[in-house]
Amino acid sequence: MRRIQYRLLAIIIFIGVIGMIMPIMYTNTLALNQAKDTIINKLRSHSNTFIIYAQNSEKDTFQKMAEEYSIASKLRVTLIAADGTVIGESSLPVNQLSQMDNHISRPEIIIAKNSDEGFSTRFSNTLNTEFVYFASEVDQNQFGFKYVRLAQSLKSVENLASKYREFYYLIIVIIFFVIIIAWYVLKNWLTDPILELTKAAEDISQGDLKRRVAINTGVVEIDELADNMNKMTIALERGYRGIKRMERVRSEFLGNVTHELKTPISSIVGYIETLLEGALNDENVNVGFLERSLENAHRLEELVTDLVEISRIETGELKMNFEYFNVYDILKNLTKDAKQRNTNKKIKIDLDCPDKSLFIYGDKNRIDQVIANLLSNSLRYTDEGFIKVKINRRDNEIVFSIIDTGIGITQKAFKRIFERFYRTDKARDRQKGGTGLGLSIAKHIIEAHGSKIYVDTVEGKGSTFSFGVTTINPDK
Repeated sequence: MRRIQYRLLAIIIFIGVIGMIMPIMYTNTLALNQAKDTIINKLRSHSNTFIIYAQNSEKDTFQKMAEEYSIASKLRVTLIAADGTVIGESSLPVNQLSQMDNHISRPEIIIAKNSDEGFSTRFSNTLNTEFVYFASEVDQNQFGFKYVRLAQSLKSVENLASKYREFYYLIIVIIFFVIIIAWYVLKNWLTDPILELTKAAEDISQGDLKRRVAINTGVVEIDELADNMNKMTIALERGYRGIKRMERVRSEFLGNVTHELKTPISSIVGYIETLLEGALNDENVNVGFLERSLENAHRLEELVTDLVEISRIETGELKMNFEYFNVYDILKNLTKDAKQRNTNKKIKIDLDCPDKSLFIYGDKNRIDQVIANLLSNSLRYTDEGFIKVKINRRDNEIVFSIIDTGIGITQKAFKRIFERFYRTDKARDRQKGGTGLGLSIAKHIIEAHGSKIYVDTVEGKGSTFSFGVTTINPDK
């Protein structure tokens, strides 16, 4: 945190230094611009005055006119002919005029030629200093020269710049106080809240999931960070509770698996021991014991198969093989198989289908498995009435409904029917067969198809399990 504070202080000082330098640059620029404007107006006025002076001067040479006016005005005076030849220059003796460059290409002369007057600022190689030049065009036939050029050195700018120094010192004082205030504000709005966030993060990392950050700086970003940290802590707390709940579920699952495996194994062991103790030669019981042992072996095989299946689904090892296919034959075969397995003549099993063209996009084998599980579930818990597999078209999907007139589901059991091994009446359920995993497997498969199994039930009157599968083929 100290490193952040020092960096912020360095940034503030840097900004302050820049703030001190900028006024100097601004002062010099302002002074220069104001000086130029003042000098140009002054030179324009003197240019007009010089023309009046030239009309009345008794000097017999242009050089003497330039020198006399320069002495009076403290300005540099240059008289230039139409071809650019310098014919009078106050800053040089007359014998050096021939050494001066032709001035026809000077910027102020070019502008004056087109606009009667012109000005420019540049360095004079002749006098080795920077000047502001002002030139005006006159009638050469009347005056004997074409251009009057007056110039003044920019050294006078220093005098104007000194007027702004008091203003500059005031700015420095203001910036100094701004730095102090900025440091105080940043400390309260940034560094102190960050310190609090860091301490909170440390507490949370040590397991204090009840820790909350109480920060209200008025700075949106800092307040949002504190709010998000609180939300993260709440999420971690919930996650921790979820992990604990999963541990309980895992423990319960292992207990259920152990119990479900132990039951058929114990039955098989008991029957075999009884047979070995002499019942094998008893024709009244030996075949029955072997048949029941076989039933328990089949139940054990079914349970292991379902356990492997749900484990592969939940760990993501079991991948869905999606394809576009007609589900009608699957429905027809499953309904036919259910009729053959049904030994209760009080139950009627039907397939209610709008047509034979029922193309859907899904995993063919898994859809078969889901419908088979739901049909088996209905067969177990329906004593009389009917079981119907009903198909409806709805928008871009086909809705499958397995309807029965069975015992229904109690309100207490309704929220838990898709849990693994959950039984409303464990003793009765085991007598009716099944592993207690069928609905859980069906739920996972349908969710992998982007859908959901819906249940409508009335206790004592029956249940309807339904789900939809898309008819859209994404490969086309």
